[in-house]
Amino acid sequence: MKKIFLYISLVMILALNSCSKSDDNNVAIFDETCTELTFNGLSISIDGDIAPLMTPGSAIYNNYIECIQNCAETDPNDPNCMMDCLNSSGMVPSGGAFTIVLYLTNTTGSDITITINPGTWFFTGSGDYQPMVIAVSVTITITAGQTVTKPIPVFCLASDKSAPDESSEYTICDIVSLSCLTDIIDVLQTKDISAIGFVEAMNIQAIIWDCTEGEPVDMEYLNALP
Repeated sequence: MKKIFLYISLVMILALNSCSKSDDNNVAIFDETCTELTFNGLSISIDGDIAPLMTPGSAIYNNYIECIQNCAETDPNDPNCMMDCLNSSGMVPSGGAFTIVLYLTNTTGSDITITINPGTWFFTGSGDYQPMVIAVSVTITITAGQTVTKPIPVFCLASDKSAPDESSEYTICDIVSLSCLTDIIDVLQTKDISAIGFVEAMNIQAIIWDCTEGEPVDMEYLNALP
């Protein structure tokens, strides 16, 4: 059991703190000017704190523990297995390298359904934290008068900034305009990125960083994805 909780701690540390490169000399070209999106009848807050998703006894927690236990029993030396548990449990939904969490409160007397389209990005007012972009379509229904907590998969847009956490508050922004980034999103729409593993997600993340930093973009890798 000690080994299981060591794995849990390791994976949580990696998930919360690996949204950065070691190179401090990167020059970002992504324009962080945000045109905010609003949704009538909804009060929305967004942060990067995935810890509440791991409440003991919750479905996500139970699925995650079961997956980690299976990794420990079948191949305890395979870090990919442990990291893929983040996806399969729902803690870090498939389709991105990292997760931010939306809290949506319906202030009306009717149900509301919204869709967050690929290419929508998320801006944090603090210059310390990464802006994020979503590459999959996410549809959420919020029952009248209720609050929905929805983790969504995202990719980072500024490798020299910190990963999102409980202190990072985000705003939903309109579709990204950087041409190489729109090209990446367009290609990913032709792929089943909801089924990608951790390694593939991190490879895509590295390509997105290349784009936002003005480096050559490996479109060949993206086009070769299933």
